[in-house]
Amino acid sequence: MSDRVEGNSINSLITYSQMREKFLSPAFCLYVGAEVAGALHYAHTCKGENGAPLGIVHRDLNPARIFLEPEGGVILTDFARARSLLPGRVASTLPRPHGDVFYCSPEALLCEETDPRADLFSLGLVLLKLATWRHLYSTANVRPDDLEEALTEKVKGKVLDAAITAMEADLPDHADDCILRAATFTREDVDEITEPLAHPLRSIVRRLIHRDPEDRYQSAAEVEADLRAGLAALGVPYGATEALDEVLISLTGASMSRGVLGPTSESQLPPAMVTEEDIITERGGTT
Repeated sequence: MSDRVEGNSINSLITYSQMREKFLSPAFCLYVGAEVAGALHYAHTCKGENGAPLGIVHRDLNPARIFLEPEGGVILTDFARARSLLPGRVASTLPRPHGDVFYCSPEALLCEETDPRADLFSLGLVLLKLATWRHLYSTANVRPDDLEEALTEKVKGKVLDAAITAMEADLPDHADDCILRAATFTREDVDEITEPLAHPLRSIVRRLIHRDPEDRYQSAAEVEADLRAGLAALGVPYGATEALDEVLISLTGASMSRGVLGPTSESQLPPAMVTEEDIITERGGTT
């Protein structure tokens, strides 16, 4: 059975903010991030009827999977590519990236073992894109030859194996660029690309997108706590109502600047079809 969820994907909201030529506020980014982190915490800590952990990892967290509902709530959708220990799930015999390669963690792109911390890296990339329109894996300002020269022999072998796997898995052509960038980005690259972010979002995103999972946040609950603390530190209330108001302003601004959208209202946010079983809201449970 399917359930109609009305709202806008974060991917659409990024597009609208670009059309308006104005970033969404740090408060909006903190709010969305906290809600998604709460949903991830719920998913990552789910247990089966026997009390055993289900080991859920989303593996396809990207702006197209996150929706802002007409009332301003945030939902995380599409667990179709999730890894889990649910009965009937068959483990893949070919370790490879799942979902949108632009938002995969380095370990996923390099066909290494992944765990919930891979979802946290993806959340960091989503927040970076939402707040700055920039992406860590972009190769627009780097030469592929320079990246290849930066590879050690050991890492070069991993990149080659990952590229072969990407070809065998019929991943898009840009997967090779993402694999190479994931293997070569430096701490300085992270610092530079996150510099435009306001505090405390900057420090949170920087910690989320460390290459080594051991250097990231170790749980979605930690991420949610820091994001909510950052939101509270702003000193003004910001929740579903304020997020919806900001999005409606953004939609109206996009319409006025580009003339491609009609008048907007809460009831006119575009609908999206998702599967009921694919939706996980904040940690209170599934819808």
